[in-house]
Amino acid sequence: MYRKKRRFFHSILFRISLWILLPGIAGMLLVAYFVEMQMHYYIEKQIAEEMQRVRDNSLLYVRQTLLINDSRMDVAGFELYRNEIEKQLSSAGYREIILCDPEGMLLAGDSKVFGLRKEQEDFARAKEQESAFSVRYGNGGQCEVYFSMPVNLNGQFIGIISSFFDYGELYRGQSDAIERMVWTAVAVFTLICLIIWFTVYRILLPIRKLSRAAGEISAHLADGRQGSMILDKLQFQGRRDEIGELCANYMEMLRVTEEQFQRIREDKERILTLWSSRQEFYNNVTHELKTPLTTISGYAQLMEKNGPGDEELFYIGTEHILKESTRLHRMVVQLLEMQDKADAEDARRLNLAEIVESVTETMKIKANRYDNTLTLKGTKECAPVIGKEDKIRQVLINVIDNAIKYGEPGKPIPIRLTRQAGQVQITVSNQGQGIRKDELETIFEPFYRADKGLSREMGSSGLGLSIAARIMEEHRGRITAASIPGKETVFTISFPAADRKEKV
Repeated sequence: MYRKKRRFFHSILFRISLWILLPGIAGMLLVAYFVEMQMHYYIEKQIAEEMQRVRDNSLLYVRQTLLINDSRMDVAGFELYRNEIEKQLSSAGYREIILCDPEGMLLAGDSKVFGLRKEQEDFARAKEQESAFSVRYGNGGQCEVYFSMPVNLNGQFIGIISSFFDYGELYRGQSDAIERMVWTAVAVFTLICLIIWFTVYRILLPIRKLSRAAGEISAHLADGRQGSMILDKLQFQGRRDEIGELCANYMEMLRVTEEQFQRIREDKERILTLWSSRQEFYNNVTHELKTPLTTISGYAQLMEKNGPGDEELFYIGTEHILKESTRLHRMVVQLLEMQDKADAEDARRLNLAEIVESVTETMKIKANRYDNTLTLKGTKECAPVIGKEDKIRQVLINVIDNAIKYGEPGKPIPIRLTRQAGQVQITVSNQGQGIRKDELETIFEPFYRADKGLSREMGSSGLGLSIAARIMEEHRGRITAASIPGKETVFTISFPAADRKEKV
């Protein structure tokens, strides 16, 4: 049957012409844009390296000046010898030097220059104890750098140094070199485009590629990658010429096949992941439910043994049984609803001392069972913390429970609550066989268990400390362990102290 002759703009030659012409024009336009960006990047990278050296040298000059004058390295010394420091910096090549105190008040330098400089971003960041520089480009190859830095000596912020550097020569030199490279690249690119166009004009290479691709389809049907392979090699999407018509059905077939293979692989990985996590889920549930059940059972046994005559034990035991049964009920409900316990409770400001006292009182029953005593020391006026009460109680219970199980009978287990450098710390110590140095790095990993012969309790799943470590990460805190084998083990739990103005 006679076919109407195709129009030129649907032909292979027309499309190849566009593929060469349009990218060539677009590339030439983009080159000018990216050249300037790349040049600025390398210049500013070099400036950043030199400003780092300037910062180090400036601190050295300040330190030497104060040492030579036998002055203290503080704000008063920096202000007293500001003129000598300025002379040192000037002799080192610094220009338009400004010296200020930590509050940003001018100590030395031109007041007019300071009036302009204090409004710049680099000076503002220096007041926040951060070194910074600003680069300004101008016509005629101008490149001006304004550098501001805090002066920190012996951990004390004593002042600010701001200065000016001229990088115009470097900027002009790199600009000329890159411009020559760009024009050379444009010429080479143009020549290559012309060669390709004339070559493809004479040789119908796409038809040969199509023939080879058709053979590969039958050879790789079960490969799982045949769709991507063909699409990458042919690149015929959206064509309306002879090759496009021939490939349209192949494209759709390969695309659908690839999607099915990908879906099967994803389903397989999902099933394997669910299967491997099942046992871990059961172990976590067992560990979560064990502690409240132990507490409830312990108090119930004591109340049964002492009878109704011990009124104090009756009220204390009832309180703890109600509290732990409520917590147990909440865990069970959350498990049934398949909710994450970490999301069930909102973080709030907590009195950590009260929580530690409550947990210590709860765990005394178990400690007495193993002939141990829990002693709590520390101030009740410690800083509050931001967190989730149930999670923090879980960490404390896990750590104290470990101290009881692996502690030596008849020995006290001291629990101390302290505040140090913005941190609220809880330390739990016990005397016993301890932990070897090579094991200290692995005790917080899931399913790790120490020597079973050292524990006075069977059935541990090895999840307690790993759960505690994850909870501390959620609270931006840390849990660490230190041990002297054969003598003592100390667990330290650190929380960031809540600021008085901090809100949840």
